Amino acid sequence: MGTEIEIRELSALEEFQSCVEIQKVVWGFDDPYDIVPLPLLIVSQRMDGVILGAFNGNEMIGFVYSLPGEHKGRKGQWSHMLAVLSDYRNSEIGYRLKMAQYELSQQKGYEFLEWTFDPLESRNAYFNLKKLGCIATEYEENIYGITSSPLHGGMPTDRLIAHWMIPPLVKTLPESAKVPERPSLVTGTKLIEQGVLILEEVFLDSQEPFLFMEIPEEMQQLRAKSPDAALQWRLKTREIFQHYLHQECILYSFLRIESRSFYVLKQVELNH
Repeated sequence: MGTEIEIRELSALEEFQSCVEIQKVVWGFDDPYDIVPLPLLIVSQRMDGVILGAFNGNEMIGFVYSLPGEHKGRKGQWSHMLAVLSDYRNSEIGYRLKMAQYELSQQKGYEFLEWTFDPLESRNAYFNLKKLGCIATEYEENIYGITSSPLHGGMPTDRLIAHWMIPPLVKTLPESAKVPERPSLVTGTKLIEQGVLILEEVFLDSQEPFLFMEIPEEMQQLRAKSPDAALQWRLKTREIFQHYLHQECILYSFLRIESRSFYVLKQVELNH
């Protein structure tokens, strides 16, 4: 499948309209205010934004969209959306779109890319922090409010901000095949009969160079089985992120080991 897919900048009006339709399919939005409209997409590209589509023949099957800007005196692209139709997921299309976005942003002279992601979605965290090599230093509480997307499930839209440096950060992290032990920032109980990981306790007093924080492997399944448990994860992990990101920690990487998922936090002196 991958050899047939073309990644390129959009040009025709119909291609921009396809971005609008893909948003409705991927996120299930039923409120028009949640959708990036056609005129804004067109204007964004004219003003040096990056909008790339993935095409299987004449059919657009995914896109990535970012806006140009400046943050703390440095030029960056804010990547607002990455979407791939369900039939094409797990086929590297999202990765190819992000890499093409990175390369075009670098050619245009930008110094970084940023975007938000749900801190409790393990696949997104792994993709951003491990596969792409981003870090995260900022946590936004309920940044988009309550949206109409069933994927958000009426939960507060807390988000981490992925920061992708140009050139990318070279990471060194000794990894083993073992599940991280202490210093762990949460304890939980797996309810085997339901497949739900219940958060029991969080720890805000660790001072180790590397810290590990477990999150549910499948947040959407957990939320479907126990909305209360999902909300507990949101509110209690919010405490962890807000505390440690203010204590000169960064979210440095992400591990998936033995069907479990862990953030890796690293103590570091930030220069901004």
